[in-house]
Amino acid sequence: MFTPIHLLSRYNPAAAAKYERRWESPEGQPLRSKVLQMIRDGAGEDFLQWEFEQGRLGFLESMYDLKGLQIFKEDITFPPDNTFEAIDFSYASFYHSKLRNAVFMSTLNFCRIYNCEFVDCVFVFNSFYGTTLERVKFIKCEFRERNGFTNCVMADVEFVDCFIPENIFIDCKFDENTRVLNLVEKPPKVTGGSFVLDKKHLAQIFGGIKDAYAAGSVFRQSRTYFFRQMQAATRYNSEGFLQKLWSYVIEYAAGYGVKPFRVLATMGVTFLLSLAMFSQKLSLPDALMLTAGAFFTFGAYSDLLRVLPLTLKFWYVVTSFAGISLTALFITVLANMWLRER
Repeated sequence: MFTPIHLLSRYNPAAAAKYERRWESPEGQPLRSKVLQMIRDGAGEDFLQWEFEQGRLGFLESMYDLKGLQIFKEDITFPPDNTFEAIDFSYASFYHSKLRNAVFMSTLNFCRIYNCEFVDCVFVFNSFYGTTLERVKFIKCEFRERNGFTNCVMADVEFVDCFIPENIFIDCKFDENTRVLNLVEKPPKVTGGSFVLDKKHLAQIFGGIKDAYAAGSVFRQSRTYFFRQMQAATRYNSEGFLQKLWSYVIEYAAGYGVKPFRVLATMGVTFLLSLAMFSQKLSLPDALMLTAGAFFTFGAYSDLLRVLPLTLKFWYVVTSFAGISLTALFITVLANMWLRER
């Protein structure tokens, strides 16, 4: 369940202010320029180590410490390397920037990311916790292993053509403009078969997206992803023929309880089927009234049953049962949708 970021137990306003202010000090401003130049030059594995060990990185607490750093109006294409391995960007800010081909094995907790693009980037063992993302695009990015957006707020965020092999959205909150578009089955940067989307994980992925929309009160999208979650569970997680068959019946007849018009269509098909059955022995007007009386249980023209064979009498009972059941199901699905939005 999503928790407002300022209420998270790990959130420390004093630490946030401390790490942000240090870069604004007389010592911090030239150090920030130096670190940013190192990042523009490609960063890379342990790119701060030598300078840190020489004592040239001032107040930094370790060779991985970039907490509170502000990255503003940067447009950088990185070489293929472990760009930000183990770097701690907690409380950092990314504004109006575009980063291409970066590899993040980092901590981005309690960050603020605004109007940024991540293009062809790779995320491995990367943590976003309590982070706010607004007007951000992840384009053709790869979230390979053990990544997580945990309790993050996303507004106008797009994931386009990304490789997401597992649920990375844990207790998040999406607004109505946030989109996850076209999950790819294989990461384009990996030539072997070590990374591939296991479709058994799709139900969990769609479930995380569904919960994020629900937390943001975007109920239409939440229903859409609930339906996709159940679809994926039917196709890839059902065990046994009968379980899968029943799941398909629930999908097409009721849309897993979120598509009332599917129930209405099922009612129409059932009604027409009964009408066709009774029309074999009765005129169309009489068959129509008898079917309506059976389906909606008001008993019109039920005296005609005396002249019908046993099979049609039995079908009359079946029609009545189907009418009661489908009408109740239709009302239940409508109520389910209505209550989800309250």
